Amino acid sequence: MMPRNSDEDRVAALASLGILDSQTNEYFDGVTRLAMTIFGMPGAFISLIDRDRQWLKAATGFCTPGDSREHSFCTHTIEGAEVLVIEDTQDDPRFRGNPMVTGPDKIRFYAGAPMLTRDGFAVGALCVIDQAPRRLDPDQRGKLQALAALVMSHIELRRAVGHVDAVSGIANKFQLEADLQEQCALAEGEERVLVYIDMPDAAKAFEIASVLGVAVYDDLVRSVARRLSGLFRERATLYHITDTRFALLSKDSGAAGFIGFVHSLDAALQEPLLGLSLPLNLVSFGGIVQFRLCPQSSTDAPRKASAAVNQALISRLRWSLYDPQSDASQQRAFRLLNSVHRGLEEDAFHLVYQPKHDVRTGTCHAAEALLRWNHPELGFVSPAEFIPLIEKTALIGPLTHWIIRTAIRQTAAWHRQGYPIKIAINLSAYNFDEPDICTRLLGACSEFALEPRYVEIECTEGTWMESASILKAMHAMRAAGMSLALDDFGTGYSNFSYLQNVPATVVKVDQSLIRNVHTNARDQRIVRSLIALAGELDYQVVAEGVETAESLAMIRSWGCQTAQGYHFAKPLAADAFIGHVQKHAL
Repeated sequence: MMPRNSDEDRVAALASLGILDSQTNEYFDGVTRLAMTIFGMPGAFISLIDRDRQWLKAATGFCTPGDSREHSFCTHTIEGAEVLVIEDTQDDPRFRGNPMVTGPDKIRFYAGAPMLTRDGFAVGALCVIDQAPRRLDPDQRGKLQALAALVMSHIELRRAVGHVDAVSGIANKFQLEADLQEQCALAEGEERVLVYIDMPDAAKAFEIASVLGVAVYDDLVRSVARRLSGLFRERATLYHITDTRFALLSKDSGAAGFIGFVHSLDAALQEPLLGLSLPLNLVSFGGIVQFRLCPQSSTDAPRKASAAVNQALISRLRWSLYDPQSDASQQRAFRLLNSVHRGLEEDAFHLVYQPKHDVRTGTCHAAEALLRWNHPELGFVSPAEFIPLIEKTALIGPLTHWIIRTAIRQTAAWHRQGYPIKIAINLSAYNFDEPDICTRLLGACSEFALEPRYVEIECTEGTWMESASILKAMHAMRAAGMSLALDDFGTGYSNFSYLQNVPATVVKVDQSLIRNVHTNARDQRIVRSLIALAGELDYQVVAEGVETAESLAMIRSWGCQTAQGYHFAKPLAADAFIGHVQKHAL
């Protein structure tokens, strides 16, 4: 089979194999060592012939041929389907002036077998060389061609088993893992740099795919791959990790220089991508990790690079260097989120109850249910740490369901003991958007025989309340008899104009305003005004964070009805809470 004539098609076939930018590996090195043994030659190499240069995948022995396609013996090899043998380069007018012949290596003998794809494209050659003239008999030529066919089969099998991305045609994350393992075997202890780059980020990629279609999106991915390949070909190996995330693995140990090179390409990366249905300017975000090759590099370096690029995305930075502290924080967050379901199953979560007191009489008539978590490995985890994490995920649904049932069951038990406590339960914006949230609240009240009027739902004020579905859920709760409290009032959104739509009955003045109100004149003016305005709008006012008798006296004089804070008690376990209620009974 003669190789196809179009060099453009041949180069495209080479690119589709996804091997051009990949690292060498032990298989290729093993083939060149085997060729040297079989033919008794002092040198052997495997080359790939690109549009304008020669790429070496392996070279063993006395010489490392250059990267110039103009001077490459293999350029002539790929023009035919048979083994090319140059018995004496000095007798061949094509080669007698070649730098590889006249230079220090003084190649006198060359034999190369073309590596042919299944479609007949010659993408490279397996070659043996010597510094003295030689001959190759027909049997030896057949063996060299057979070895070349084995190399080609390995390359195509590698693609078939999933080491090349189907869209971009370049090596994927599995090949990155294999290359890191190979690099460790060859150069353990040397420094490398791994860069993950999102170009564009996931949100922009989704927008492009939605608006312009999948075909344009795939063209975009290929265009990005070509740009990155062109910019980094001399310095790094390119991989396609997922969607529009690519990786770059530096080719040498000059880590500092490579990182500087990466930063120097900002302007080139920002240039619009041409050749699509319309020019696109893409913002890229990259994570950079510098590391030493070791047995753990194949898994550790990609994980750290992923952490770095995620930090770049969060901070909206073009480049983010790997930060161990940030990584540790992300790992801890992941560990916590991954433990939520198990924590619910194994009773690692529990509720404590913050007493609420009538400011005028001093009696304790209500409580706020607060969540606590004793992690089996991490110990006590602050709600300030885990609640914001959980609220960003769907885990908030089952966790809140557990809180609702636990708090209502406990409150109903207190009622049976003769203590008509009102319980406050915190819900997040996600919970209010659940279509069955009110049904589940009423279901728990019915299950444990607690009148809904003894349940108060707390939520942090904000613009999210203006959603029609959320307002509908709030009105349903009020219609069922539950009260609604706006938590942390006085900070954040604090826009009284939207209160006419929110069916709240209670505002809770934020503890940051109450804690030092007895000594801070500015806080005094703010709190007094908030209480007065809330009173005019017929809201009950609860003061959070009351820690001194002086603060309590002030808010009482300004018309606040209810208070909670360390002046009365810290959050208490259920039994201790009832003891506190008894202590402060009329």
